[in-house]
Amino acid sequence: MGPANTLADPRDPPPARERLHSASMSTFRFPRAPRAALTLSVSALALSLLVACGGDTPPPKTQVAADTAPVPRPLTPSDSACPRDGRWKACHLEDRINKAGMPISVIDTLRLPGVAEPGVRYKIGKTAKMVVFFFGDSAAGVAATAALDPQRLTPKGDTIGTWPTRPAEVVRSANLIAVLFEVNPTQAERVRLAITAGAPQPYSAPPPQLPEMQAR
Repeated sequence: MGPANTLADPRDPPPARERLHSASMSTFRFPRAPRAALTLSVSALALSLLVACGGDTPPPKTQVAADTAPVPRPLTPSDSACPRDGRWKACHLEDRINKAGMPISVIDTLRLPGVAEPGVRYKIGKTAKMVVFFFGDSAAGVAATAALDPQRLTPKGDTIGTWPTRPAEVVRSANLIAVLFEVNPTQAERVRLAITAGAPQPYSAPPPQLPEMQAR
């Protein structure tokens, strides 16, 4: 019979090879990265992620405040301050000329010898001028200009009078008399048609409402 198997006593010391392996593992240490290099790597990674995530975000829009005050709308015949009563007013004329396709603006006022009402001088387009007189009614306009040339509004026999340049045409309508200067044929025709169409008339009253019929 062979030798009997004997169990190793756990209290016995380990063999020499196992003791050598345990000693080697206990003394070996993995190298550690320097603390400064590790901190720098984490910071660089965070910065790259921040740039990548924010690259698609558009910059905030800057709102620019308006530097100019709103321009008030000019009066029109539909406003209560510009009533339609069959007589010309400055708001009626300016609205009519603008609708004829010609920009119009006030330059100043002037006086014509022998005429009590002041004239309003307008600029039409780039170079044309127009002086307009507004009277109480058509009879007052006729009386105020009776002594003047009806085609130029100058003293009879004088082609210029007190005007800075020779008048091109005089247009009359109801209580309005307009004198045109430095106009071309197209402008003169448009102004003439706009004025001779007449001053805005009052709105007609609505027809009376008939009583409703009741079925029997």
